[in-house]
Amino acid sequence: MTRLICALLLIGGILTSPLAADHQLKEFFATHCIRCHGKEEQNGAVRLDKPVDALLKDVELLERVANVLESGEMPPKEEEQPQADLLSGVLETLQVRLTAIRPTNPLKRLTRSEYTNTIRDLFGLDFDFSGLLPPDHVEQGFDKFGEAHLMSPHQVMSYLTTARFIAERVLPDVKPRTRTWEFDVRHFHGSKNFATGGGGDYRDGDDYVLTGFRPYRSNLHFSVDTQSHDQFTIPEFGLYRLEVMAHSEKSKEGEVVGINLGDGRHPTSFQLLRRIPMPYGSDGFSTELTLSAGDQLAFTYDSARVPGRSLAAKPHTGPAMRFTKVKITGPLIDQWPTAAMQSILPKAEMRPAELVDHLTLFLTHRQMTPEERRGIVEIAREQLKAGTSMAGTARIVLTTLLTSPHFIYKAESPELTAVERAYRLSYFLWNSAPDTELFNAAKSGSLVTAPRAQVERMLNDTRSSRFIDDFTRQWLQLEKVDDFGPDVRAYKNVRRMTVDSMAREGRELFRHMLGNSLSMENFIDSEFVMVNDRLARFYGLPEVKGDGFVPVNLPAGSERGGLVAQAGFLKLTSTDFATSPIHRGAWILKNLYNERIAPPADVSIIEPDIRGTTTIREAILKHQQLESCGRCHSKIDPLGFALEYYDPVGRKRSEYRHVQELPVDPDGTSFTKKLEFELRPIDAAMTLANGREVRDMLTLKAALIADRELILKGIIGKLISYAHGRELTRADRSHVDEIFAAIEPKEFSLREAVHAIVGHAAFGLR
Repeated sequence: MTRLICALLLIGGILTSPLAADHQLKEFFATHCIRCHGKEEQNGAVRLDKPVDALLKDVELLERVANVLESGEMPPKEEEQPQADLLSGVLETLQVRLTAIRPTNPLKRLTRSEYTNTIRDLFGLDFDFSGLLPPDHVEQGFDKFGEAHLMSPHQVMSYLTTARFIAERVLPDVKPRTRTWEFDVRHFHGSKNFATGGGGDYRDGDDYVLTGFRPYRSNLHFSVDTQSHDQFTIPEFGLYRLEVMAHSEKSKEGEVVGINLGDGRHPTSFQLLRRIPMPYGSDGFSTELTLSAGDQLAFTYDSARVPGRSLAAKPHTGPAMRFTKVKITGPLIDQWPTAAMQSILPKAEMRPAELVDHLTLFLTHRQMTPEERRGIVEIAREQLKAGTSMAGTARIVLTTLLTSPHFIYKAESPELTAVERAYRLSYFLWNSAPDTELFNAAKSGSLVTAPRAQVERMLNDTRSSRFIDDFTRQWLQLEKVDDFGPDVRAYKNVRRMTVDSMAREGRELFRHMLGNSLSMENFIDSEFVMVNDRLARFYGLPEVKGDGFVPVNLPAGSERGGLVAQAGFLKLTSTDFATSPIHRGAWILKNLYNERIAPPADVSIIEPDIRGTTTIREAILKHQQLESCGRCHSKIDPLGFALEYYDPVGRKRSEYRHVQELPVDPDGTSFTKKLEFELRPIDAAMTLANGREVRDMLTLKAALIADRELILKGIIGKLISYAHGRELTRADRSHVDEIFAAIEPKEFSLREAVHAIVGHAAFGLR
């Protein structure tokens, strides 16, 4: 009997061995796949008649095959379908193989925002490197992935230019002289100087008045004296304080003033520096900005109701912003030598090796290799020998180190050292280098054995706003909400700053959930929304005071709540005058389900014949009939179509409003194209791939809630990708599952998800 059991176990072992599993895989492909993915035909550029060993080395191919088999997209519905147990075995084999192939994590460099924050924290100065460093390439949603961090010669030169810019400003030879400039209505200029009662920008007694907003040239700038129009220019780099006397009139709510860089006489290239919310009844504001030599400042009335009307003939009767005085003081110097100077040069005289070692540890908290160190020490020695001052030598060494891979790239061993783990955590939650307390926790070992205390401290620090801002910016893409419109001809009651508020709602929901340990299920649906004064009015909710976002409970029957009901998302996935069900559905799949839906590069997309269609629905259904489109669109379109009862700015509607621009009347006096509107019925009902019908916001949310586990795991995957700096694969499925299981008893708290990600063993691996 014992021998028989042993024999059966041996046979079972053979049948479940890798060899047997590979044979099963080969047979499955031969039976169900090779007719369309073999020697004669390779649909989607996929070929599966290769030797199993070759197939199993192609990780990307295995991922694609496993995904379409698991989702039921392949084999096609009209083909013979595999038995359930066979399909399950094949998927298990693919998963085992993919799990055994650990995803590579390429070398990662600091992103532009990480570089900016690191320099700010090291030297205590708020630099803006957007004009010096090129933007980062985004790979599958995030700019932190090492695969996207290739360095071109142009980027290398950009880092050198940036390093010189920093060194010259943090270690100046002479103390800047703090000065004060005061400007009043005699110095003020706008787009046009109309007499009192004129439209646009004009002088009225002791005030200068703005009635409109850019980009229609409406702004306030100021000249160096009362006799010229030469715009005031910042004389040297430093921190400046702006004190502005201004107030709104004919307004019963808070207003917003924009501070911009650029020549107010030619404002089409303005760079917005900061928006200042002015509460109702405010008589001005004070703020501090880091500015460079040559900068020119201009103010705009960003919450104005109408575009700038510099050429208007009739008087303006609506709200306006009146400016009385502007006072500028700077550069502000708290101490001399500055804290940054003392950090860079703690002693008046330092030996070359001592200077290099000090600056290396100050910048990175890790030693360079002997070869790297030797070359930089020699540079310092040659400079001192040539008579360069200590400060000048320190500037050159600092420039060299800030340009070196030792600073620009993140060092990561296969198993992270304590210091490397501190860096990963800090660039996850602060987008910057670790502080002293985090380094001490790493060196004591507590960061590994008990990371919770440090994670809590970091989340409670104001620097965690960088994580919130950067992660939501890239995950939700809501900074693009204001890329266009709203066109005031079609949406007369949707104002500029309302759209700005829409762009901030998703970020503020994330902030509130993280700060209050709320469930990630609120991303799907919630009983509250995060709104400020403008967004509360837009949603028809009880009055909220001020520009800051607060949670407001939704009334019974409201469809708002969750990400897909936010006006920002609904506007982002629309064009000037029309909604886009495809964009809306694709956004949901990519950002909530974390699905990759981009078609293979070599697939020929044939545009459908949509002649004879009279509705968007008919056109999209024709699109689905194409084999090249149907696989993805059958998943995308129902999700997006369920949202058709919301217009391009996120308002509820009961019918389409087709908008057409009419040609300009050559005999008329107006050069603005008029719009023609046509109303059409909405038919939004469609069926998801799983057979569930969705037809409106409520049924869509019900479908998303039914897929709660898939969606929460999708969002967890986004967080892990961001934290680790690489795209996740099927090999990471168990990692995601373990995070999901860890936070399930805690009601899927977003804050607990962050703790679970940092506490997981994978967080300490490259």
